[in-house]
Amino acid sequence: MVSVRVAVHQQTQRLSSPSTAGLVVVQNRETQFDAPLFRRLVDGRICRLWVIYSQERCGIDPELGFAPSWDHLRPGSYPAQTLEGRGLAGLWRLAQAIERFDPALVILCGYYPRSHLLLALLLRLRGVRIGLRSDNTLQHSPVGGLLAWPRRRCIGVLQRLFDSWHPVGEQAHAYLRQLSGVQRPSFAFPYAVDNAWFAERCGRERRRRHQQLAARGWPPDAFVVLAVIKWTPREDPLTLVRAFALAAGRCRRLRLLLLGDGPQRSQVRAALAPLTGRSHCPGFVAYGDLPGWYALADVFVHPAVNEPWGVSVNEAMACGLPVLAAAGVGAADELLADGRGGLRFASGDAAALAAQLQLLASSPGLCWSLAGEARRSVAGWSHERTISNLQKALAPCSRS
Repeated sequence: MVSVRVAVHQQTQRLSSPSTAGLVVVQNRETQFDAPLFRRLVDGRICRLWVIYSQERCGIDPELGFAPSWDHLRPGSYPAQTLEGRGLAGLWRLAQAIERFDPALVILCGYYPRSHLLLALLLRLRGVRIGLRSDNTLQHSPVGGLLAWPRRRCIGVLQRLFDSWHPVGEQAHAYLRQLSGVQRPSFAFPYAVDNAWFAERCGRERRRRHQQLAARGWPPDAFVVLAVIKWTPREDPLTLVRAFALAAGRCRRLRLLLLGDGPQRSQVRAALAPLTGRSHCPGFVAYGDLPGWYALADVFVHPAVNEPWGVSVNEAMACGLPVLAAAGVGAADELLADGRGGLRFASGDAAALAAQLQLLASSPGLCWSLAGEARRSVAGWSHERTISNLQKALAPCSRS
């Protein structure tokens, strides 16, 4: 049996007209970057929207061990529903309800968990147009070993099930094309943040930077390194700490802000113990407070060894920070292409990262140039772009 909890939203009664194209989005849980987009779709009367979460909204993050709080979001700011249970009969009733909503398109964010795939099959049987949003890449989703061929075939069959594709970037699009062996109408649905919100708030907070540095006992010419990551082996905070220790031994101006939390908590704090006074770890930070921390920084680092995207890279670039990213960070392949806005280093290579930190700390002109390129590069990854792509996907000609 599947039960639902519906967040009633007054704006559903104020949408332009019944003829407005309907969009249903099915995804695992609410995210800090998609929810503002959904609110804009409703506030701007772009479409009739219905979002269905297959897991608890803002539920417990399995890597963090607790539920993050998206304090920048207004509860009930868009029509949303949480799906509880995975019963076939309940999914059938949900498919009927979706059909009555009369959507031009239902976008499913991945074909896992199983409820997504079953719902996709049921909607397909009922003649409802379905699209697949995917962040899988060939780099981050290796399909090898003895079961490589049958697994690739199965994934390709699943991808061909959908009428349209909505990849988060070019790498994700290449993955869909290669494994499916076909092409579908494709409309990018990128992982994008509210660039203007970050830029405005960060700019406002940056005016207080000297006071904030002084409050920590840091010098006014401190070169501040920032990371916003989960303290897990996958996101690899220990490589960053080792790199910072190497670079800090040669550059006294360096300071480290390491935001986040996770199961490697004890190892990270032990590694930082010799750097007391030159590092600060505030723990998990509410989303609404992030621009203030970006405003303190001179460079942003994402050291993950396996991160299909990495939305914090978008956030940092929107705040005008150059980025140093490991090869395992998918966002860097596209947002930092051709060296725009930052530099890359091999995953796990603390010495290479330390050398890049020293380079930027000693080259203010390079830092300034990369910061400008970062703003320009991330401007192409925006809610405006996503809305434009969704309008194209919902247009009658795209369904013919």
